[in-house]
Amino acid sequence: MLYFSQGDFKTASENHSLVFKQEVPSAMGNSTIIERWWFVTFASFIVVLLLFLNHSPGNNNISVLQNLTMPIEAFNGFPMHKQSPTPPSVIENEEPDISSNEPLSSSQSCIILTETSSSHVPLSGLQNSKPALPGLQTANLTDLSDSVKQATTSFQQPSGLGDAKPSELSDKIEARTADSSLVSVLEAQNQEQPKDNDDEVPVTMEEGRKCNIFEGKWVYDPKESPLYDSAMCPFLSETTSCRRNGRPDKEYEKWRWEINECKIPRFSAKDMLERLRGKRVVIVGDSINHSQFESLACLLYSAIPGLSSFDARNRVFRAESYNLVIQFDWTEFLVEVLVNKTDGKKTLKLDSLVPTARKWKDADIMVFNTGHWWANRLRWDFFGYKRKVFTDMKIETAFKVAMKTWARWVEKNVDTSKTTVYFRGMSPPHFGKNWCYKSTRPIMDESYKLTFGKSLKEIVEQTLQAMRTPVKYLNITRLSQYRVDAHSSIYATKQGKFLVLRKQKPPAMVADCSHWCLPGVPDTWNHLLYASMVLERSKSISTTLNILT
Repeated sequence: MLYFSQGDFKTASENHSLVFKQEVPSAMGNSTIIERWWFVTFASFIVVLLLFLNHSPGNNNISVLQNLTMPIEAFNGFPMHKQSPTPPSVIENEEPDISSNEPLSSSQSCIILTETSSSHVPLSGLQNSKPALPGLQTANLTDLSDSVKQATTSFQQPSGLGDAKPSELSDKIEARTADSSLVSVLEAQNQEQPKDNDDEVPVTMEEGRKCNIFEGKWVYDPKESPLYDSAMCPFLSETTSCRRNGRPDKEYEKWRWEINECKIPRFSAKDMLERLRGKRVVIVGDSINHSQFESLACLLYSAIPGLSSFDARNRVFRAESYNLVIQFDWTEFLVEVLVNKTDGKKTLKLDSLVPTARKWKDADIMVFNTGHWWANRLRWDFFGYKRKVFTDMKIETAFKVAMKTWARWVEKNVDTSKTTVYFRGMSPPHFGKNWCYKSTRPIMDESYKLTFGKSLKEIVEQTLQAMRTPVKYLNITRLSQYRVDAHSSIYATKQGKFLVLRKQKPPAMVADCSHWCLPGVPDTWNHLLYASMVLERSKSISTTLNILT
């Protein structure tokens, strides 16, 4: 590039005159002729200069104000790359074809990413978002954003932005460009979601990874918990009615289970009722499973109190408008229990299920549990197996035989095209060092572990893994072991008086650290049951060997 000033032009003319004077004879030294020759020469030079400027490369921008050539790199302080004309497909707001395996050119990436469509613009704050365009690697997003920055020559930077960080920059742009589509997207991202969102779509794991809905932590969330008021469920039993039995605090009701690696849908009673429309649910097990039955009935009853009923004597909940029936069958061991009429001795018949098992058939959903009673040797006297009576059989051996008997019944009587089978894991008690009556907050130490029923829990999992019929495992043991604060504890009644007021025995002698208050932990079990129903077809839930672990 050539640069000329007025002084340059003068020097050139003077030099030219000197040469001219040296070469022309003195007879032609007339001043008029010299002035004419100088004028012609200067005019020719100007014409040549204009022709040169008109044929200069197109990557320069001529400033009219200064009569200087200014490279585009200096325009508005933004360094620029050469750009090819915008393709017609982009001008017409049509999505360009990027299905080929050819790498995108720098001009293509700029054109695509400067579209106002939110599907192509990586918003600030979405650090974990996948690339919006197929074929683009996450590691290249920084380069692409640089290209976008370099291409926006017409963008006027708002005053006061300075060297703001990306998040700060987006906030300041939002305040100045309220009518832009990008701001609309950001505002939608920042809007608070309503609490009762029945249409909430769960956020699942990326492809190839599994989400364990039983791994997480308890968070204090009084806005989301409890899911109902105990006063709305007058049928709750004495065991679970802690507030009615004189418990003064309510904080144990306000903790919510938060999963580590994904989100599950909020519990929606009406959505669950719709999913259970026309179905029969059978819950089978001990008194703790009865608490889960009461919890589920209360969760649904509180949503439609005038359209449902609860039969406490027969342990049946009905939602007539949904043609839904939920039944509970009280059987602590799952296998048959024979009682000697003479001495009252009990024998567990390990190769035979309870006679009421015939009532379980043809149910649409079955929820089983056992194990708590098996841990207490005083609950029975003998084991019966193949017409023989044993007095010295190990508990683990007997439990394994009983679980196999139950598994054979499921494989023989359950039609998997109609029925879904769940097995709830062991519910941990809190005795000894961590007495429940001493606590009003959950255990926050994630390394804390209980050893209660560990061998029985392993037998359950081994049995489920070996079954041909798929069974969903509600593995609630670990999440429940942190809730030392949520047991029935000393809040019970005796002879019409609150046990906590009688003070006839030390709390350690009367505290119930096995059962749970309602609202409370069993509501979370049912929330996870609901979540497994919603996400049943999702590959993002861990289902290793037919087990939700």
